[in-house]
Amino acid sequence: MVLTHREIVIEWFKMLDNRDHSVVIKDLITPEFRLTILPKSTGGFGVPSRTWVQVQEFLKELDKVIEVYGLSENTWIDAGDVLVRHYYSDGKLRSGSPYKNEYIGIFKFKDGKLDSFEEMMDSKYVEQVISGTA
Repeated sequence: MVLTHREIVIEWFKMLDNRDHSVVIKDLITPEFRLTILPKSTGGFGVPSRTWVQVQEFLKELDKVIEVYGLSENTWIDAGDVLVRHYYSDGKLRSGSPYKNEYIGIFKFKDGKLDSFEEMMDSKYVEQVISGTA
């Protein structure tokens, strides 16, 4: 079954919510897949551009502090092999505190698979979440 670009992005977010970092998405991404966290001035929380293996490691670290992402759909802009999504999280940290963030995701596709994902967020807040000061 061939998925549309939007369906691939929806599967990506299901993977986040289900904590399934290995099975669902690997068949939907290119071997060259990269995740870049923007703005680049933040240094991507230690790794400016991550491979899929590095993304899995990063997500496992986030799972230690984020219990529920609570991602919601908002605006989609489809430009062929580029899909832009504006979305929010309304989740919960493992400490019981709310986890609320706002994002812009730029998803680029090659040969029908996700090739790169650039994500802009409130990076200062995420740094506080990771350090336990949020």
